[in-house]
Amino acid sequence: GEDDLLINESYRPIPDGEFEIVPLGEDPTKGVKIGADLPDLVKRQLKACLRENAELFAWSAAEMPGIDPEVACHQLTIDPRASAVVQRRRKQSPEKAEAARKAVKDLLEANFIAEAQYTTWLSNVVLVKKSNGKWRMCVDYTDLNRACPKDAYPLPNIDKLVDNSSGFKLLSFMDAYSGYNQIKMAEIDKKKTAFMTETGNYYYNVMPFGLKNAGATYQRMMNKVFHNEIGDMLEVYIDDMIVKSEEEIDHTVHLKRVFDQARKFNMRFNPEKCTFGVKAGKFLGFYLTERGIEANPDKCRAFF
Repeated sequence: GEDDLLINESYRPIPDGEFEIVPLGEDPTKGVKIGADLPDLVKRQLKACLRENAELFAWSAAEMPGIDPEVACHQLTIDPRASAVVQRRRKQSPEKAEAARKAVKDLLEANFIAEAQYTTWLSNVVLVKKSNGKWRMCVDYTDLNRACPKDAYPLPNIDKLVDNSSGFKLLSFMDAYSGYNQIKMAEIDKKKTAFMTETGNYYYNVMPFGLKNAGATYQRMMNKVFHNEIGDMLEVYIDDMIVKSEEEIDHTVHLKRVFDQARKFNMRFNPEKCTFGVKAGKFLGFYLTERGIEANPDKCRAFF
């Protein structure tokens, strides 16, 4: 769980170059980044496309309907012989306790968690300081994970995926809003995700970070939603997406395809973590450009 987060932090996509902000609607503060040095026509098409799809961007968890459970739903398939583990409560510093309290409040408002009255499995929370200095709350699901068989669903091969994404004129880096949380937990398994804080015990209604097979469930969902686009104009590694076009003029058409599929399945994107129409950037730890894959230039290295 915790290692995943650290890996995730350093592998997150980093678009390169100069950006400008395109407001999506009336509110000038609500905009997304696009590459600043796009040809005029391409830029106009891109802006129009983004504005037409403004409702696919979530500015808060409340604006996120969630993926239909028929399409994807996370099941634990716990070994029936495993007995439930109640972890012993770990002490938290006041700073961490406060961060947990705030996280719980947000999760409750989003309806991502609910208060647990009686519990079987019960796990501690772990607070990880992110690169931006904010805390991220995760749950230590070590014991629960041990009781779950591995979902062997294949994840994409990173090297192949990176190879398939280099040498394109335009790229868009897209990020689903609070990705894992768009997938619901199976009803029978919700209670097993219970965790303890100083304000009470709660369980997840949606798939949390830190569960053993969450990545597999997410990838399976993405492959289902974008099966016609992946390998052609889109590459997906769990919750990282890159849209790619050999010709600048096609980029908007490609994005429209991706948006149309997302709309069909109720997927939402995080406007703050998307960048559209750039020539280069870092993806899964590699620096991609129109010329191919390059060693990391210093301006990318500065992020770590």
